[in-house]
Amino acid sequence: MAKILTFLFLPLFLFPSIYVQANTKKASLQDCEKIVAVALDKLVPALQKNDYQNLESILGTIQSACGENEFTQRMRIIQALIERKTSGALIADYLSKNYHEVLTMRWDYAVEKEYRRIYEENKAEFNYVPLNHPIDSLIKLKANALLNSPSFNLTEQEEDIALLFADHLDEFYQSFENVQPAPQPTATEKARSQQDAKHRSGVIVSAGAEFPITGSDPLFKTNTTVGLLYSSGLSSPVFFEGGIKIRINSNDRSFDYLLYDEAEHVNSSASFSIGGNVGVKLFDNDKFIIAPKVGLYYDITNTGLSEVNYFDDEYGESTSSVQYHNVHTMRTTLALNLMRHIIGKKYIGIEAAYHYIPYNWDNNLLTSIQPNYASLQLFFRF
Repeated sequence: MAKILTFLFLPLFLFPSIYVQANTKKASLQDCEKIVAVALDKLVPALQKNDYQNLESILGTIQSACGENEFTQRMRIIQALIERKTSGALIADYLSKNYHEVLTMRWDYAVEKEYRRIYEENKAEFNYVPLNHPIDSLIKLKANALLNSPSFNLTEQEEDIALLFADHLDEFYQSFENVQPAPQPTATEKARSQQDAKHRSGVIVSAGAEFPITGSDPLFKTNTTVGLLYSSGLSSPVFFEGGIKIRINSNDRSFDYLLYDEAEHVNSSASFSIGGNVGVKLFDNDKFIIAPKVGLYYDITNTGLSEVNYFDDEYGESTSSVQYHNVHTMRTTLALNLMRHIIGKKYIGIEAAYHYIPYNWDNNLLTSIQPNYASLQLFFRF
């Protein structure tokens, strides 16, 4: 504690030296990025030609400017495997420094749609080697060749590391976890992983019940609802959802629908709502998220009424189409979400909502249907 207080209250005349050191460090990082960019242009042809003398010289230049990292160690291991040199110490050092976790993260982010943005925002985390750079593809190619070539007699340890370098992650971890316990992430790593997961979009599957909240004898009573929605990432205060929700009308009465000046007595089996929501996070501590939402959906309640229309197309050939006669309206939703984080981008939650559905906007609907409903749904986001 005494040391901490001493540094907090250093005399002001020391501040210029701190400023110079900070600028020096920043300049060093910029030099590292430039050196790696130049080195990568030389590494690809060197590895293609198996020019290992030149390759080691290039790696030495990177390491002198940037220090040792996952990438330089990966290159040295793949070189040792191809040259049939002893690689046990290199592999053990690579695994002891958890570089396999760094590479796993790299492979995972490389398949993301926004991998370029992810790299630009975290260059240092990726050792200034762009995601999906040709050097990665070349290392994967070499690793696969090692695994499939009968002329290479790899040890179990060498085979495992080749699986990792070839992006066969499931096979690597199945073998790796059988011989040693998985390393536990630090609190900082967990927090960073959670923030990264929040950037990712997700899919929401929901199920629950919808029930009327006005009317003495409502036509639609308590019915089961299910939903499938696409959700944007949760890293920003505002998020968006879009998709379809279905209400199964198993607990309802029949109603009258006007079709060609005749009243048809019909019963609906389901209502379909297509649209989306806008949500605003009121509370987010990484474990729980509380967010109110507003939504607008195009609502279709089926009647079971349909007809087949026959007509001639532009070539004079007879064709037909089915025309459905359903109740059409809009559904407005006000909801409150409570989400509990599980792992990665997975959440489980509950949603309470109010729905205003003015069915009698449809002029063909003869029976009055009350418009006010509430719902309670359990959902899973993954």
